[in-house]
Order: sequence, then structure tokens, then C-alpha cells
Amino acid sequence: MTLDNARNRRSAEKRAAVEDAILRLRDSKQAVTFVSVAREAKVSRQYLYNNFCDEIGEERTETRSETEVINGKKVPLRTPEEYRHIEAALRNKIERLESDLRDTRAEKAKADRTAERERGKAEYWRQLYTAALARVSPGQAPASLPSADD
Repeated sequence: MTLDNARNRRSAEKRAAVEDAILRLRDSKQAVTFVSVAREAKVSRQYLYNNFCDEIGEERTETRSETEVINGKKVPLRTPEEYRHIEAALRNKIERLESDLRDTRAEKAKADRTAERERGKAEYWRQLYTAALARVSPGQAPASLPSADD
């Protein structure tokens, strides 16, 4: 009889812990899933599947359809675990974009240096052309250079 009482008491404590966990998750606007309830109530998922499958299944369906507004955008409710995965994915994306930005800036700086060098060469050849024209026809104004658009 004492073993039955202990088992019944433990079972009642687990049941109360699960029900409290579901209420806390719902009140804190977190998604109610088997994993989140098991973590919150400190019970196994198997216990939940065996004893609370229908209740958690219904809660899960309801909370999956619920949304919250973050920075003006509607997003579905998620578990803390899902938030961690999303945060990790976004951090990886930010690192990749920052790396791409550094590479692009380096390429732009290289292109700017090349363009400046080519402008210098063009100016040098323009000066040579002007000097050559002045030697060929002294006393006359040098003919204007063709425009770059031609």
C-alpha cells in the first residue's frame, strides 16, 4: 500500500508539473511543444507522449498558428530552442556578408588605383601629343583633341 501511495503521489506531482509548465509557456507566449514542456516540467518526452499526447498536440497546433509582432513584423511563436537556431543562422549570415563586404571594398580600392594609374597614363600621352603637335606646326595653336565620346 505504501508503494502505491508513493507512486500515486509521484504521478500526481508529475501531472501537476506538466500542467503548470503548459500554463507558464502559454502565459509567456512561448510555443507549447513536447520538447519545451518536457524541459519546463523536468519530465521525459516519452512521459508526455504516453500521458499528454492529445493535450500538448492541441496546444501545439494552437500556438503554431499564433503570431507575435517583432519590430513591426508578424512572426510565428517559437520555442527558445528555435530562437537559438535562428540566431545562429543569422549570425553566420552576418559574418558571411561582412566578409563579402570586406572583399568588395578591397576590390573597389584596387579598381580605383588601377583607374587612377590609367588616368595618369592618359594625361602623359595627351601631353606628348600636345608637345608633338606644337613641334610640327610652330606658331599655330594645337588642334583640339577628339572628345572621349567619339
